[in-house]
Amino acid sequence: MLSNLTAEQRNSLQAMQQSLGLAADIAHAAVTIYLPTENKKFINVYKQEQAMTQVGNARPDLTGRRVRSVEEPLVARVLQKNVPVAGKREWSLGMFNSLNVFPLRDSWGRCYGAVSFESAAQDEIIISQSFELLCNLRQSAGNNANYARLLPSDGIMVVDANRTIVAANNRARHMFDVMDITDVIGCRTNDVTINWPLVGMVMETGTAESKEFTMHGLLLSIRILPVVPRPKGGCAIVILQDITELRKKDEELLIKSVVIKEIHHRVKNNLQTIASLLRLQERRAQSDETKIVLRDCVNRVNSIAIVHEYLSQQDTGLIDVAKVAKGIYQAIISSMLNPEFTLKAEFKADEVQLPSDKATSIALILNELLQNTIEHAFEGRSQGMLEVHFIEEEQQYLLSIADDGIGLPEGFSLQAMRESLGLKIIRTMAESDLRGCFSLTNREQGGTLALVTIPKEGHGRC
Repeated sequence: MLSNLTAEQRNSLQAMQQSLGLAADIAHAAVTIYLPTENKKFINVYKQEQAMTQVGNARPDLTGRRVRSVEEPLVARVLQKNVPVAGKREWSLGMFNSLNVFPLRDSWGRCYGAVSFESAAQDEIIISQSFELLCNLRQSAGNNANYARLLPSDGIMVVDANRTIVAANNRARHMFDVMDITDVIGCRTNDVTINWPLVGMVMETGTAESKEFTMHGLLLSIRILPVVPRPKGGCAIVILQDITELRKKDEELLIKSVVIKEIHHRVKNNLQTIASLLRLQERRAQSDETKIVLRDCVNRVNSIAIVHEYLSQQDTGLIDVAKVAKGIYQAIISSMLNPEFTLKAEFKADEVQLPSDKATSIALILNELLQNTIEHAFEGRSQGMLEVHFIEEEQQYLLSIADDGIGLPEGFSLQAMRESLGLKIIRTMAESDLRGCFSLTNREQGGTLALVTIPKEGHGRC
């Protein structure tokens, strides 16, 4: 399709391809680039783009197709005569679209293709400026946010070299009606009623600019695109978007986020208060059994408090399990380990973001496993080894706690341990809340291995 074109013509087509969607959005039209063939009875459709700002009347995409010249008489005429043509195309029985076709010319003035703009209702000035913008934009503009595609709610205006608004779509007219400016056509952008100095600056420099500002009670976002991207190049296209409601919703979401974070902060403080009260009660308890029960309760409450502490510091409901696990690990080691005991410890956790409910369950499981290990594994010993790992695999997460302690008694069975509250909590959390499984076994090299397997979402139960 491009074999008969010069390097200049091919480069121009490639640049147009990048900005074809923007031109379609500004024009509210379907834009098609046509190329001639050696056989004048046929025309190639090089590229076609539908407007995101247009509703209905979407043409089927003919990109890469070859059509008969008799089916596109206006396009064929432009390719032959090298002049722009306007006319009508029957969309359906008795219904017609406006069609504007422009020749694509190289630096020698030779016609090597044609561009058509097809829409139910067209503004001739906006169409012609959209075509000029399409021809003058370079590929680098595709990386500039100012040249992003439009929304159906965007207002579009054309400002001439004298800073006068010469064309505006219905959405732009409606925005000005709301601001009590009834006749926008003919207004100057540097008038007191409008006062957009940024438009003049863009036209002087030839560089697209954007900003947000308040006008007549509305918060507006404005983009100014020079039709010819060079200093004093002529007309400019102004794109207005009413973002008043959008910013209100952003503020509401921000307020809600702050409130939720504050709630988590207060929950954390309340849990810590409860832990402090339980700790006071533990000190006053006479029975060793009561002290152990209260100490375990303190650690459980603190584990949940750690989760809420991380929730109070972020905007999402996701928790970094590695940070929570490390916090619980450090808290348990410091609160339960005898200062005279020598512990060789290793902690390793992959960074995994999980919802707060799952993170809470994992936190409680880790708390119980660490308490059981420190309390029972090293009985009668002055030193030991402890490895805590939380690993992410392809379909699951693995939480493991290994020690080199005295190991499990002969004939040990999880099902038979009905009186252990800690093991009941672990099994309930692992199986019911996390849809996983829990095992507790002796290691071949001595000691115990506690393993909790947690399947990822979409991988069923353990």
